Amino acid sequence: MQNTDCRKVVLLIRKAIALWLLPLALVASKPSLADYFGVEPSREEIQQELKLVKMLLENSPLSGRTAQNEEEQLIQPMKLARSLYDRAVDAFNEGNMVWADVFLGEALSVIEDAVHLSSDPLQVETKQREQYAEQLEDVRAFDATYQNVRKGMPPKDATKYDAAIEPTYSLIYHAQKLVSDGKYTEGSELLKRVHAIYISVLNELLASTAFVYDHVFSTPAEEFEYEMARYHSYEELIPIAINQLKPDENLIKLSERFVQDALKAHVTAEKQAAGGDHTAAIKTLQEATKRLQTALRTIGLNAPE
Repeated sequence: MQNTDCRKVVLLIRKAIALWLLPLALVASKPSLADYFGVEPSREEIQQELKLVKMLLENSPLSGRTAQNEEEQLIQPMKLARSLYDRAVDAFNEGNMVWADVFLGEALSVIEDAVHLSSDPLQVETKQREQYAEQLEDVRAFDATYQNVRKGMPPKDATKYDAAIEPTYSLIYHAQKLVSDGKYTEGSELLKRVHAIYISVLNELLASTAFVYDHVFSTPAEEFEYEMARYHSYEELIPIAINQLKPDENLIKLSERFVQDALKAHVTAEKQAAGGDHTAAIKTLQEATKRLQTALRTIGLNAPE
């Protein structure tokens, strides 16, 4: 029975029994509470409740996780529920249906609270799926940034970095296979290795003093568009780097200052380009990109000034 089904049953069966009835029951031998409820429960009704509580204690997913010590916070509540069930059985055998009903109601109450304490396997799986999807999106963003940053590199230089990136494709494939089998934790661990490779390669790439593009542009406007794409590559990399490298708050604030400086220069470059002065716009945009590189270096990615 699923947890949601358990909750529905509990809500249907649980009665509004005053909390003082339980301690009173511990000292009373065979009280008569029919006056409080109007009609004493029948033997058949109590038998049905006994079956339900026994099933919840022995055969539900909740009891399974408790038996395997998967969730420590469930052990004591389920022990209490078992004790209350045993008292209900004793009362039933003594022919006292009222007290049997009281103990069963309290047992169901305890189980209901335990249900809320327990972690729903479906919710856990959903959270793992979301985390994996976020990691996969980070990998995609890393790769897109890498491809943009290396666009204008001489082929002989790009080959070196491509070779370092190549193992990530196999890692991603195996991560997807693991996830298809429901092994989200293992898949996420592989993606962490992919992240580490990209960070290492980007560190080396951005710190390389030989990082220059050898593309020949036909017009200043074309070169400006290239520089704009390069600027955005660095811009997209910053939140990913923060998420993966987890710098402290002071470093994040410092990097944000460089990002804001870059943004101002970017706006100026756009105005220069709109006015037809692409040569000036290119220089301004290159300065903006340098500010983003400094921001990246501040948070842990080595990039030249």
